[in-house]
Amino acid sequence: MHNPTSQFTNCFHLLRLGEGVEVETMIAGGLWNALVDETQVENAILNLAINARDAMSGHGKLTIEAGNAYLDDRYTRQYPDVEPGQYVMIAVTDTGTGIPQDIIDQVFEPFFTTKPPGQGTGLGLSMVYGLVKQSNGHIKVYSELGEGTTFRIYLPRIRQQEAVVSADWTGPARGGNETILVVEDDDDVRATVVELLGDLGYKVLRARDASSGLAIVESGMPIDLLFTDVVMPGPLKSHEMAKRAQERLPGLTVLYTSGYTENSIVHGGRLDEHVELLSKPYTREDLAHRVRACLDRASSQSPPGVSLGKGRAAATRQLNVLLVEDEPLIRMSAFDMVSDLGHVVYEAGDANEALKILQDHPINVMITDIGLPGVSGTSLIAEVQSRWPAIRIVIASGLANSDPADRCLLASDVLWLDKPYTSHDLKRVLG
Repeated sequence: MHNPTSQFTNCFHLLRLGEGVEVETMIAGGLWNALVDETQVENAILNLAINARDAMSGHGKLTIEAGNAYLDDRYTRQYPDVEPGQYVMIAVTDTGTGIPQDIIDQVFEPFFTTKPPGQGTGLGLSMVYGLVKQSNGHIKVYSELGEGTTFRIYLPRIRQQEAVVSADWTGPARGGNETILVVEDDDDVRATVVELLGDLGYKVLRARDASSGLAIVESGMPIDLLFTDVVMPGPLKSHEMAKRAQERLPGLTVLYTSGYTENSIVHGGRLDEHVELLSKPYTREDLAHRVRACLDRASSQSPPGVSLGKGRAAATRQLNVLLVEDEPLIRMSAFDMVSDLGHVVYEAGDANEALKILQDHPINVMITDIGLPGVSGTSLIAEVQSRWPAIRIVIASGLANSDPADRCLLASDVLWLDKPYTSHDLKRVLG
């Protein structure tokens, strides 16, 4: 039993339609109640909004309305499965390209889509249609090419009062400092989730498909929680990625998210029972509480003497790393790779900047090029070895194999890193 008014606050909390889309909501007073699943209503509005955004190519106006409506005998005679009576009406209107009349009757068919391959599954509107029929409701599409489209959902009115659903948790949302890998193919949703988790204090890694997510796991980075959509593009399925990730990182917590209901996912064979699932769309509070609960549960269930989560991060000791590189693009790339390995990074463009940083900060490792402007990298290394002998030195140079004279001037414990190098190379020399 549900009053739809609150849905317009919740369902757009995570949806970013872009700066080019103006969104207007119009909610009539005194909305009636309807017997409908709350999450499915949110998901229906979300799917219609995403379709509208795509139809407008990111520029236009989206109008969402909710009001009371009456479908009379004259109207329902056109639709034998619709009963006359009072309904709660939800309308989503866009100013997009419109739907050709010759395919308008096909838009609710599963897997039917007019989007290019890889940009849509064709399941969004069929899910909306399923919700409406399951609720004994009615859906109508009005569209004109070049003018836009309106989807009107009619949900039968019930006269009982709205049931008050108690939350599974109380208190303010808590964050943490753990590392979370977010795997989500929708760019807008992924960006928003990363921002929300970052605001809560978590370190967040991101991937747009299961293969990319697994590559991050296999890079050896410490990860405490994998947050992934159930349905992902590409050959590698999300549950396969999660299984292989947990084999690589024993004790890794996995939290799934999906617009499908839990019953359809578990009983439909996509996931095993007892999985952690956060249904889309969700609020910031939903996300914060569920992530924190999963991490706390994993921590409390770890065997005595075994620390999961941050214990894995501790296996790779966090270092203070100084990057000395005069090429800005190379320095930026190296900064990102070292930072992604979990270390604190300082950067300098020449030897003089490097020496100032060394005087002000406790550095564990210095990675430097040889061909620096002004004072050479070789001279910088000699100075560092004299003043700070405990600092580990790594030379990153494209001349490493062709400059034996420089090698002779340096201590034998200096490590060499040939350019171009990868994150795996950096992980090897940083230990």
